Amino acid sequence: MGQQHISRRDFLRLGALSTGAAIAASTVPFAYPWTVNSRERTPRLPGSLPFPDRPPGTLNPDLTPELANIDHIIVVMMENHSFDNYLGMLPSTGDRELDGFTLGADGLPTATQVDPSTGAAVRAFPAGTTCQGSISQSWVASHQAWDYGAMDGFLKGSSDWAMAYWDGGTLPFYYWLAQTFPVCDRWFSSTLCQTYPNRVFAMAATAAGLISTDTPPPTVTPPNGQIFETLDAYGIPWGCWYSELPTPGLFGATWAAQREGTNLFGPFGAPAATVQAFKAACLAGKLPAYVLVEPDYQWGSEENPQDIRVGQWFVAQVVEALMSVPQVWERSLLVWLYDEHGGYYDHVAPPAALAPGDGLDPALPAGVSDYGDKYTQLGMRVPAVVVSPWAKPGFASHTVYDHTSLLATLERKWNLPALTYRDANAHHIGDCLVSEGPAPLLAPGPAPQAPLATEADSIACERTGAPLPQPVG
Repeated sequence: MGQQHISRRDFLRLGALSTGAAIAASTVPFAYPWTVNSRERTPRLPGSLPFPDRPPGTLNPDLTPELANIDHIIVVMMENHSFDNYLGMLPSTGDRELDGFTLGADGLPTATQVDPSTGAAVRAFPAGTTCQGSISQSWVASHQAWDYGAMDGFLKGSSDWAMAYWDGGTLPFYYWLAQTFPVCDRWFSSTLCQTYPNRVFAMAATAAGLISTDTPPPTVTPPNGQIFETLDAYGIPWGCWYSELPTPGLFGATWAAQREGTNLFGPFGAPAATVQAFKAACLAGKLPAYVLVEPDYQWGSEENPQDIRVGQWFVAQVVEALMSVPQVWERSLLVWLYDEHGGYYDHVAPPAALAPGDGLDPALPAGVSDYGDKYTQLGMRVPAVVVSPWAKPGFASHTVYDHTSLLATLERKWNLPALTYRDANAHHIGDCLVSEGPAPLLAPGPAPQAPLATEADSIACERTGAPLPQPVG
């Protein structure tokens, strides 16, 4: 795109490119139909500050009252579910309108998709099991499902399981979270493909060319750096508590090994041990400013075919651990969300997006179409709830967010330079917060069923598979 690049060290340290000296705004068309409550504007540049008249890396509570009382921003990112798939059955109450399923006279969703193998219409149906069947969220399957906004191709590259959903009977803790705290019904994944690209977007505001989740994991080197380097550059502490693999490990084994014990804590193996280590840091007053708490991705992250009860139990334990330490809870904000939709149906067409502008387009295999998407399309909606005593109680946010909104919130809190066009122009999550409070300490919500006794038991779904329930006619 003809953009000039500066070194990552200078990029992180300067943090004052608002004049456009390093990257010309005219090279990037601003094509974000961002949300009903925003308007088209000249895009902010990579490297620019949220508050260019203030020093980078500083708190500005007079400019950020919604974040002034928050010292810890915690992210629990699970895997592979769409908003409709998990929260589509949430009721709208009073002024709290949610864009979930449209229900028929029978009280069940009316959404349908055509199975191309049979020509039959498949209506959204309750899963009837906590196991999951086989579905796809590959680059091709995701773009076929999207179909340039028609949202009619979820069964083209997948199976009828794409139309399954769960409700509050199976997800009691998640429904409690979403009815108690702000639920975001316009939180989209950052790109129409799999886990790794979306998680890299959440850390670097780019997928750095990735379109898939490869084994072994790649070593990703974003041209403009990533959020942990930015936090380090300005002396802002961060930490990742992980069960099996840390998401920041995508930046390379060497990079991760250098941070073990100082920023990366694990592997703890059993998810319960991860929660206990996280709680111990809270009790000791050692919780850093930015925190990731990660499940066991082999059997407890809710990716198919896992038993979804295991992941829900993990999230409930993390939230309960945070709430159990009042002095930390009262200064914290936790975001529960999902990396991508996992191939499950969602009815809301994702908006277009700004390309990151780092010179890295999707690295597509020969013969695979880009569908006109050079990271210029957000991915499907995912469940997302903002959990904090400083969150608007029972609120529904219709602001368009994606995973770079996490970065935008960090950057607003500490006046940090944006990494790419994506985070520079993403909405921060202040829409969900209040500046006066905090709310009284809550008792944790209904406890989900505990996971099965052993790892071998809990992956029974993978051993036996999940039978496809009879779809609703």
